[in-house]
Amino acid sequence: MIYEIKSTNLVAKIDTLGAELKSVTKSANEYMWSGDERYWDDIAPILFPICGRLLDSKYSFGGKTYEMDAHGFLKFSEFTPTLVAENRLTLTLSANETTRAIYPFDFEFVADFTVAGNTLELQLTVKNTGDGTLPYMVGWHPGFVLSSDGEINNFSLEFGGVDKLIWHPLQNGCFVNPNGKDYALVNGKYQFNEDEIYSNDTLVFCGTNERALLSSPNTSMAVEMKYSKNLPYFCIWKETDSNARFICLEPWSDVPSTGDEPEIFETRRMSRLPAKKSETYSYSVKFI
Repeated sequence: MIYEIKSTNLVAKIDTLGAELKSVTKSANEYMWSGDERYWDDIAPILFPICGRLLDSKYSFGGKTYEMDAHGFLKFSEFTPTLVAENRLTLTLSANETTRAIYPFDFEFVADFTVAGNTLELQLTVKNTGDGTLPYMVGWHPGFVLSSDGEINNFSLEFGGVDKLIWHPLQNGCFVNPNGKDYALVNGKYQFNEDEIYSNDTLVFCGTNERALLSSPNTSMAVEMKYSKNLPYFCIWKETDSNARFICLEPWSDVPSTGDEPEIFETRRMSRLPAKKSETYSYSVKFI
């Protein structure tokens, strides 16, 4: 079911399936990707309990092997509305028979959307409702439309006043090299380079100072994203077809493994939440 929330300037639409943001309009301008299935049929999926892929789409825990697709299972999960207001929507998913078949843990996942003025706030809260430690990752994968200026090379990103980032190249296909490299910014900006983005599949950065401003001199539409410190990785991805006029800006809590060895949830790098504890991840997007 699609819910609509409004501020004085924004209208946001959110689907209970996956707690996915489907649309944000301001002055009749749409800022979110359309979800065109010819290129990429998602719009802004929430990622949990993994970000990216697992080696062979499998992992082990407690001596058992489980299968899980890229980015986890939230996009296929129906959330329950627990707060519905004119400018706010809270959606909740609790562990159930379906989730436990692929992720044998008790949890509650809360997605809280609020709009005020030109800004959408999203808070994602992971609650460990079980008795053991909860291993997980969390992220957001929103696709922003490239407006009437469809040339990706005209766009740039500014990251909180920093002049260089740490870049973690991909290796072994869709996996991540843990050894970062310095990546210099020109005049404090990452100028989009379509060839670079396509050749790397996904650019994974650290050191963004928890903010990113997407803009182009050829359009007045811009997007400014801010995110909490517990989301240290920032990914840039675009479908390689030039007709797919969107760019994904994705703050993640962690990234895929190296792809060199089997995935073991007891030991792989990821967040670990003690029993009965919770952790909140915050995003805000200002639509300019």
